[in-house]
Amino acid sequence: MSRTKPDVYRETEVQRVLTEDERVSEQGIRVSHLEESTFAVTGEVESPKRKEVIEQVVAEKFPDLTVEYDLGVTRVHEPDEAEEV
Repeated sequence: MSRTKPDVYRETEVQRVLTEDERVSEQGIRVSHLEESTFAVTGEVESPKRKEVIEQVVAEKFPDLTVEYDLGVTRVHEPDEAEEV
């Protein structure tokens, strides 16, 4: 069976898109090759909307890949009380 690109290159391409695409620009997201054309995208993002954007960009750029997402949403909020120094 011939492939157009070895899987390690595809993994690198997906990682590069997540880092360089202006809609995403995420360096903390990891891409791992699982099998054949299946990859995992894992990490933490700041909001459900951010997670949707990542999934959309990957689907747009790599429609031939099967991607399993394990993206957690980090809850970031302002402190309830003022910090005393």
